[in-house]
Amino acid sequence: MNAINKNVIVDAIKKNMVPIIFTILCILSIYYSRQPFAYILTETVARIGRNAILILSLLLPVMCGMGLNFSIVLGAMAGEIGLILITHWSMDGLSGIGISVIIATILSIIFGVLTGQLFNKTKGQEMITGMILGFFAVGVYDLIFIFMVGSIIPMKNPEIMLAEGIGLRNTIEFHEKTKYAVDKVLKLSCVTLIPYLLMGFAVVSIVLVLFKMKKYKMTFKQAMKAIWKWIVTTAIFLGLQILTLVNIKVKFALSMVQIPMLTVFAIVLVCCLIVFITRTKLGQDIRTVGQNIHVATAAAIKVDKVRIISVVLSTVIASWGQIIFLQNMGNVNTYNSHEQVGTYAVAALLVGGASINRATMAQVFTGTVLFHILFFVSPLAGKNLFNDSMIGEYFRVFLCYGVIGISLVLYAWKRVMSERQILEKEAEEKINTITAKESV
Repeated sequence: MNAINKNVIVDAIKKNMVPIIFTILCILSIYYSRQPFAYILTETVARIGRNAILILSLLLPVMCGMGLNFSIVLGAMAGEIGLILITHWSMDGLSGIGISVIIATILSIIFGVLTGQLFNKTKGQEMITGMILGFFAVGVYDLIFIFMVGSIIPMKNPEIMLAEGIGLRNTIEFHEKTKYAVDKVLKLSCVTLIPYLLMGFAVVSIVLVLFKMKKYKMTFKQAMKAIWKWIVTTAIFLGLQILTLVNIKVKFALSMVQIPMLTVFAIVLVCCLIVFITRTKLGQDIRTVGQNIHVATAAAIKVDKVRIISVVLSTVIASWGQIIFLQNMGNVNTYNSHEQVGTYAVAALLVGGASINRATMAQVFTGTVLFHILFFVSPLAGKNLFNDSMIGEYFRVFLCYGVIGISLVLYAWKRVMSERQILEKEAEEKINTITAKESV
């Protein structure tokens, strides 16, 4: 029994090696950065709200077997175009954000369809195709907004254009009503929210346990095991609530953290949309295509169409994510804001333990937290350790590109080992069959 438990633990460590390593790095970086807990928590919450939707946009292509969609850069561009246009038209506030979402969605559907058609021509090479497509799209985008706007495309607005009247400025500041338009609608402190979240998750957990016991005839223990994620989350909020009651420092730190409720609602809405899609016929088709294209074709599933829809949904969600991201920043860096979107989102997802062929929402949020804690803490830790903040900057570069490279190598290694185990098992079965026949 001990041997079995040991194997389970070893397998769990191997499976979650990447998030475990980065959790240790996060703890060390936080310790050596010497920053107050309130600062770490505030920055982490802000970055989760700012980046979560962009990373969620990667899920559906992974489910569909297309790997990590670096071409979400096109969706980010669509979001930027929507925000630039509402700034030009002086459509401010939430209504302006709504108009930008509509514009971005329309453009994203067009970009997604074209990208999906390209991916269908390069089956098996979607990741590198998406990366090169992103570079190409950046070039086209720069051509339009540096040269064509103001010369071929009529636009006259000194607020966002260069002095010569051709091309957009490097940085476009949003109007005051548009800056943080989503984030500032309603903010609540963590201390205020925790009791309500605790009660909500506790009620949902109880309802789910009773539902599992009644409908599926499970025992209480089986029902608890089936919804363990809800129970763990409830336990975490219970622990936080107890800490706020017994430790004044924790209570102070949590009271400093303000949660933008409309942003959280937008993230939850996107999560629910993805879950809803996965429960529909389309979601079943996406999973089938992702598991085996030949089986999907034999089952009369329109594989190419399903793949295009997955890319379109990914691009649309990415455009929404970029709008949330930029309104939080308060401006758009016209020619650079979109360039690293795909790389950062992919790196964050991989840090959470995802792979080319498997990704979950839990991995999205785990990766978002770990990646962005390291992203803003590592320069501070580098400065304190080596009296040089550039050490942390170099670590950021490793974090973005090194994680992607290491994860791809690990994925290839796991696939080779899995294929080798299958071959060894088949060879062993053949030997056993031959031995059995000879003995007869």
